Amino acid sequence: MVKHGNRWVALGTLGVMVATSFGGLATTAQASTKGKRNLAIGLGAVTAYGLLKHKRSLAIAGGLGTAYAYSRYRKSKKNDDRRRSASYWSRTHRYSRYRTR
Repeated sequence: MVKHGNRWVALGTLGVMVATSFGGLATTAQASTKGKRNLAIGLGAVTAYGLLKHKRSLAIAGGLGTAYAYSRYRKSKKNDDRRRSASYWSRTHRYSRYRTR
């Protein structure tokens, strides 16, 4: 038999764990593209768990979180690709056939 006091301790511990886990990802400037992808995958797993266990609120919250995390991942990926492309075209090898070395 589970006492009500144990539930509050468990919920408090879970809250602290979640806050410390996702607290580092709150600043999008520091989060890497891989970290954002992994967060979207993790939230997708939470959504799947909610659907399998018929927990509607968990599935909805997980689905919304997954959608947001995935959109942030795609935006970050697009920016990384733009930076990589701009870096490629700004190199000197683009004009190497016109230079005399």
